[in-house]
Amino acid sequence: MPRYFFDIHDDAVVIDTNGRDLPDRAAARAEALARGAAFAADPQKLGGSGVVVVTVRDGPDRAVMRLRLVSQIEDVAGG
Repeated sequence: MPRYFFDIHDDAVVIDTNGRDLPDRAAARAEALARGAAFAADPQKLGGSGVVVVTVRDGPDRAVMRLRLVSQIEDVAGG
């Protein structure tokens, strides 16, 4: 079973040094989405830019996908 690593990038970078064994890329994609959503849901963790990127690697230097979540709040006049 392949091992995937999930690095989190917002205003800081958190490198995943442990990784997780998952059956395939579809499972890695689902894990990236879950990790990114959990990170973005916590206002204490989400950086000032409102962007969180999860880079999925299948080895030390080989990225296989990136998930980018943008959290944006706009005040609307009269709202």
